[in-house]
Amino acid sequence: MDTGILIETAIKKIADIYELEITDVKKAISDSEYPLDLPRMVDEGVYCFRGHDDEIRYENASICLSDKILANPGVAKILLAVICSRIDQWDREDIHELLSLLRQAIGIMELNPDCYIGLSSCCIDINDLPSEDIPADLDGKYRIWAMDKNGMCLVGTDADQVMHLDDLRNSF
Repeated sequence: MDTGILIETAIKKIADIYELEITDVKKAISDSEYPLDLPRMVDEGVYCFRGHDDEIRYENASICLSDKILANPGVAKILLAVICSRIDQWDREDIHELLSLLRQAIGIMELNPDCYIGLSSCCIDINDLPSEDIPADLDGKYRIWAMDKNGMCLVGTDADQVMHLDDLRNSF
């Protein structure tokens, strides 16, 4: 197992999943207030280096290592700030993009449960997401967290479902 390849693969995986530049992930690792010893982390996670060929072994091990990197509170803090900024700047074009960003934030938060007890603990106010104006006829009848320019709405108790305005109106 080549430790360098595994570290680069894990960093690339984080960059791909969270739509970040590799340099930004590396900077988050190097700037973390909780230093990471990546070679030691690789050694500790060697049990993840399993599979019937090297490609699968590196893929499996990179998943373990990327989760360990994201579980570092300093890395999480830096990357969550980037994701929260993207949420604040969401262009209201596609509600699925907002939902994806929320899921990215939650994914990192779940790896750091002692640091983040809900979205508000990472500067996301779920009650004040960027949104087009919600039509008055739906106000109070259905909890709409956000709406895009096409009338697609983020709904559901956990703000994890998408419905069109017309479907919401027809549900009454």
